[in-house]
Amino acid sequence: MTRRDPQRSLSVPVRLVGDGQFEWSAVVPASDLTPDYHADSLRIADIEVPPGTDVCVDVTLERISGGLSVAGEVAAAWRGPCARCWITLDGEARAHVREVFTVTPSEGEQYLLDPELVNLVPMVREAVLLELPIEAVPCPHAEPCPNLPDELVQSADESPHGSTEAADPRWAALDVLRDRR
Repeated sequence: MTRRDPQRSLSVPVRLVGDGQFEWSAVVPASDLTPDYHADSLRIADIEVPPGTDVCVDVTLERISGGLSVAGEVAAAWRGPCARCWITLDGEARAHVREVFTVTPSEGEQYLLDPELVNLVPMVREAVLLELPIEAVPCPHAEPCPNLPDELVQSADESPHGSTEAADPRWAALDVLRDRR
C-alpha cells in the first residue's frame, strides 16, 4: 500500500491503483462538492455544510473484478439551528463508505468509472448529505432552555397566552401520568 499526503482533489488517477490497493486522502472545500448547476451549498433543510468548510476524505481504492472498490471515511462539519431556541449549533457528519465504481454502473448502486480517473465527488457528496441530521437538532441545554426568550418560556400549567385553563377531560388519563413524574 502506498500512502499519500492529503491532496486537494477528488479525482484519483486509475493508474495509481495498479493491480492492488492505493490509499488516497484529500481535504477539499465543500464548495467543490456542489455541481455548477446547483449554487446551493450542501444542505438538508436548515442544516448545511458551509461552502468554505473542509471536507476530509480518507479512502482505500482496490482493484476488483470489473472495476474498483472504494472504502474509507468522509467527514465534514455542519451548522444549523437548535430546534427550540434557534441558537446556531455545530456538529460533524462522519460517514463510512464502501462503494463500487464500474465502467457500466447500475443506477443507484454503483458509480461511473472513467478509464483514466476515479471521480469521487458524487460519492463524497452523497455520503455527506446522508449523514446530515434531517430532523430538528436538539439544543444541548436541558428544558427549559436558558436561551429561549421570556415570552416563549411557559410553566407546565399555563397556556401560550398566559391564562390558566381547565384541563380537557379527554386528556385526563394522560394528565395523571404527567403528575406522577
